Amino acid sequence: MLKYFPVFKSVYETLNFSRAAQQRFVSQSTISQQIKQLETELGVKLFIRKGKREIKPTPVADELYTTGLKIWEQTRNLEHKISKMDSDEIDCRIGVSNTIAETTIATIFRDLHLPKNINLTLKMSNSTDIVEGLNQRKFDFGFIEKPITTTGIERFAFFKDYLVHAGNFADSTWLERESGSGVRHFTDEYLRLNNITPQQVFTIESNEMILKFLQQGIGQTITSKTVLNDEIPYHELGPNFKRDFYFLSQPTYQVDALNELKRQLHEILKQIRDEQKSSEK
Repeated sequence: MLKYFPVFKSVYETLNFSRAAQQRFVSQSTISQQIKQLETELGVKLFIRKGKREIKPTPVADELYTTGLKIWEQTRNLEHKISKMDSDEIDCRIGVSNTIAETTIATIFRDLHLPKNINLTLKMSNSTDIVEGLNQRKFDFGFIEKPITTTGIERFAFFKDYLVHAGNFADSTWLERESGSGVRHFTDEYLRLNNITPQQVFTIESNEMILKFLQQGIGQTITSKTVLNDEIPYHELGPNFKRDFYFLSQPTYQVDALNELKRQLHEILKQIRDEQKSSEK
């Protein structure tokens, strides 16, 4: 069945044998033949013709697409992983929290000499999800902005970030990051300390989107000073709203290339930390 699934997928998604043939770079007769072979193999009818060009999937086709797509994608992923096992290529997955992604991550990787056999994937997520991902080995490394500690994960503070109260202070709307994010942790603390109950709250999972609202004069928020531009008014919040950015890693890795990557990242992050300390003296 899986042999014919890519063709079935194209027909199901386009509902047109001709367009499916164009997608697959084969003739329309080849598409029709393979669909017939799949129907024979399964002993069911998958499509009903409605006129010369229009076709309609049967309920069996609906179920085959919904369930079969998951199986097909899992099979492809498994084949990809198996093929990688016979090569020197290494997949490295790094979770990056929102503010770090927008402010410092590119600087960190600018001076990194990445081994050629490492395939790097960076995913932006909130701090809590990144820590959970490291515990579940979904991430190899993490960059977070919330003081979370967890057994078996090393944490290194490399940058001081200053939070501010920004936006239209006459607007009763508060723009908040989602639960689990580093900024949300400090937002809740600010509201509690100042006995503020917002009349209206917009929960937004992106610093960039919050910035767009602020630029339009909508709402107020707690955010990193580093993400603001000159157009947006803000108030300093003092030392209680100074936070660290953290680098998370496993104590050691089974793959030498990841241990070398960890060593390089530590060196770069130490330099960033020392440069900031020197500039603030």
